[in-house]
Amino acid sequence: MSDMFDYLEWRGDLTFRQAPVNMVDNLLFSCMAYVVLQDIVGGMHNGDTKTISEAAMEFVALSEEAKNLRDKNDEKIFVAMAETERFGDLHLQYHVQQMDTVAEKQFAAITVALDDGSHFVAYRGTDYSVIGWKEDFNMTFVSGVPAQLEAVNYLNAVAERTTGPLYVGGHSKGGNLAIYAAAFCEPHVQERIVAIYNNDGPGFLEDVIISSGYQAICDRIYTYVPQTSFFGLALEHEEAYTVIESTEHFLMQHDPYSWSVKGAEFVYLEEVTPSGKFLDQTVRGWLAGLSAGQREQFVDAVYELLAHKDTATLQETAKYWIANAGELIQNLRSVDDDTSEMMQRTLKLLGQNILRTAAMQVMPKERLKLPDVFNRRNKEGLKESLE
Repeated sequence: MSDMFDYLEWRGDLTFRQAPVNMVDNLLFSCMAYVVLQDIVGGMHNGDTKTISEAAMEFVALSEEAKNLRDKNDEKIFVAMAETERFGDLHLQYHVQQMDTVAEKQFAAITVALDDGSHFVAYRGTDYSVIGWKEDFNMTFVSGVPAQLEAVNYLNAVAERTTGPLYVGGHSKGGNLAIYAAAFCEPHVQERIVAIYNNDGPGFLEDVIISSGYQAICDRIYTYVPQTSFFGLALEHEEAYTVIESTEHFLMQHDPYSWSVKGAEFVYLEEVTPSGKFLDQTVRGWLAGLSAGQREQFVDAVYELLAHKDTATLQETAKYWIANAGELIQNLRSVDDDTSEMMQRTLKLLGQNILRTAAMQVMPKERLKLPDVFNRRNKEGLKESLE
C-alpha cells in the first residue's frame, strides 16, 4: 500500500496553485512540525524565513544530537518534501519551540507560506520529553493547559502577520492544539480558517465541546483516526471522524508513517476495530468514574513516581528505572497511606471497567487481540486481586 513518500513522487510536481491543500498535504506538514528548526527558521519576532529546501539542507548538516529526532522518518520526509516542486520552494516562518518544566508546558509550531497565498499553521505533537507527556495527561482533568493557550496566542499572532486563507493542523497532541486554537482564536481569525486537521489527536472535556468557539468551527474540523485508535478517541469529540487504514498493529498505528495513502487521500475503513472500541470504551468509562480532582491527583502521583530530577526524556526515565529498580520499588512501597489508597481505588476502577467492557464485547476473543488476562478464568482472579 502507498504512503506519504509515494504521494510525493506522484504529486510532487504540482504546485498548490495547481492543486490546493489536501489531507495528505496536511499530514506532511504535521509531520514536518516535529523537525526541530529552532536555529534554522526565524521565530515570531524574527522576519527571517527559509524555503523548505534551504532549511532541509541546513538540518541535514547538523549533528545527530542537534537534530534531536523523534523519528528518523521525520528527517526523511522533510528531505523528500524539499526535493519536490510542490514543497521545496515554500517558505517556513515563525518557528516557535517552548519547554517549561514549572508550567508543565511543551509547545512547538511552525507556519508554511503556500504559493497560492494561503498559510498552513502546523502544531507539533508530543515529543519524548517527560513534561510533554505529563501535559498530555493534564488534559484529562483541565481545559486550557499551557500548550493549548500558547496555541491560541500563536495562531492570533500568525494571523496578524499574514493575509489570506489559513489552514491549521497537527498530529497527536498537535491535532488537539489545532482545534483548540481555532476554537478560541479571535473571531476575525476564525473567519479566515478554511480547515482544521486533527490527525489522531485526543478530544476535549465537555466545557470545550459546548463552547461557542468550538461550535463555530466544528464543521471545518477533519479528524482522522487509524483503525485501532487509542489516542484519537480519548476524551470527547463532537465532530465526525474518519477511520483510515494503518499498516501497523495496535497502538503503533498512531505512527503517521504507517497510514495508507491512495492518490491525494487516505485509505478509508468503515469503522475502528474491536480492539479500538474496547480501548475507547474502557478509558472513557474509567475517566467518567473519576472527578477532575481525582484525575489530577492520580496523574500527579504517577508522575512523582516515574519522574526523576535527573531525567528529562522518556528514554532517560526508562534508563534510570532500569539502573535503580531496587530503590524505585522501595519508593513505591513507601508512598503515604492516602496516596496509596487513592492509587489503589483508581486502579481498581480501571480494572472494573476493563472487565465490564470485556463482558460487553460480543466479538470472539481472538479478534479482540488483547492479552489472555481477559478470559473467564483470569477475570475471576483479577476480580479477587482488586477486591
